[in-house]
Amino acid sequence: MRKTALLALPLFILAACSDGPSSHGSEEATVAAETGQAAPLPKDVIYAAHPLISGKLYSHPDFKAQTITYFDTSQQVYVLDTADVMFVKARVSRDTTSYTGYITKTILPERQREVKK
Repeated sequence: MRKTALLALPLFILAACSDGPSSHGSEEATVAAETGQAAPLPKDVIYAAHPLISGKLYSHPDFKAQTITYFDTSQQVYVLDTADVMFVKARVSRDTTSYTGYITKTILPERQREVKK
């Protein structure tokens, strides 16, 4: 019985040292950075873009809605939903915090459609 416990010990140590699912995304981003490929987008993101001009992230799809945060042309905007006529639901990261709200469609570059082969 003691041999069984000793044989199980290395498996336990390997399981404890293995990377969990939380490090998988950072691993993909590291590989993408090293190979020059773009990092994969989160599953809820339709596409990512840099805005053409600086702007505001609104709490609702309305120009009179409360401003959540401001963003500029250097920030990447993750587009989550394009169903509204004038606004897109988007996520913007500032420092270490992500904000989700609405921005006007006109400040995003036109999305190029992929040609399927």
